Amino acid sequence: MKGMKKKLLFMMLLTSFAFANQATRIKQGISGTILLKTGNAMPSPGRPVSNGTPVARNIFIYELTRRTDAIANGTLYNHIKTKLIAKTKSDTTGRYAVALPTGKYSVFVETEGGLFANLLDDKGNINMVEVKKDSVSKCNIVINNLAFY
Repeated sequence: MKGMKKKLLFMMLLTSFAFANQATRIKQGISGTILLKTGNAMPSPGRPVSNGTPVARNIFIYELTRRTDAIANGTLYNHIKTKLIAKTKSDTTGRYAVALPTGKYSVFVETEGGLFANLLDDKGNINMVEVKKDSVSKCNIVINNLAFY
């Protein structure tokens, strides 16, 4: 009976440790999922549309960056002139989270050939995400520069 209690206690501790070490919970910043789409992504009858495959990638958070602040080759960017604020990595399920102060940021994902970002707003800001006080902003990114539609 004594051994059973020790095993039960050990299992409870192990379980609580596992839950505590899930993706770190942040109170303010950016979180999301990184997915990769390649090949034929054209919807067609009888074939479901793929949302993409979760991937582990390096993610770079820069000060808000305009298109004129970087050299672009389609959706890939190099030589970004704004300040790098944070760097993180998505896990094998594509999930990531990074704590940040309030402000506006540009989010880029490292991929072969450069840093990927495929959204521009009407002011030319690249993949802009705003972090508000005590809030976590979602930024899901689908790397689709190798997909065709």
